[in-house]
Amino acid sequence: MFFRSKNQNILFRRLEEQLAALTQDTASVNQKLDTLNESAQNIRQLQQSNEGSSQTILAHGQNLQQNMRHLENTLSQDLQKLQVDVHRHDMAIEDLLDEWAEKKSDEDSVAARLQEASQTEHLLLDLFEAYQEQFWNLKHFAASKDEAWTSQIALMEQALEHYQRSCAISLINECGVSVDYDLHDIIEATDTSDPALDKKIAEIYRCGYLYKGKVRKKAQAAAYRFIKVSE
Repeated sequence: MFFRSKNQNILFRRLEEQLAALTQDTASVNQKLDTLNESAQNIRQLQQSNEGSSQTILAHGQNLQQNMRHLENTLSQDLQKLQVDVHRHDMAIEDLLDEWAEKKSDEDSVAARLQEASQTEHLLLDLFEAYQEQFWNLKHFAASKDEAWTSQIALMEQALEHYQRSCAISLINECGVSVDYDLHDIIEATDTSDPALDKKIAEIYRCGYLYKGKVRKKAQAAAYRFIKVSE
């Protein structure tokens, strides 16, 4: 009986130990199951979150595509408008260049005509000077030789005076006027005892003239110089 009881006790302890181990294993398995359940729940939550994020990303992507298409359409329209404006500006520039070329041609033509007119003017003035000098010499020669010629030359001067005024030419040929060094080139002094004649033009040797109000040629003249006579 003693050995049977002892064997039963040993068997009971082993059963208890196995039961305890089994209980411990069950608790460990339950703990692992709980962990797996938690992991599965986390995975499901993550999947749901990812699905929500994917939907959000997809929605943003669609909005972005729409915005890109709208931007492309806007840029295309702006580009077409810009091309039209550039073409219009190019045409305007071409018109301006053509107009400038025409004006430049007109300006060159006017400049050429002005230069030709200026050259002609100088030639005519040179011709007038040569004529006037010969006429002046003829006048003084006739005055010393033939009074009839002097009267005839005076009539000719009166007839020519109208044309000289029309050409804006004024002769510097008066005697008895005060000396003006802008008009007269005094080459000789003539003594006089009359103080009223001092610094007056005594004689014109070669007449000068003004053209358009400017002195073109000074008159060569003699001027009176007052000399006080001692008593």
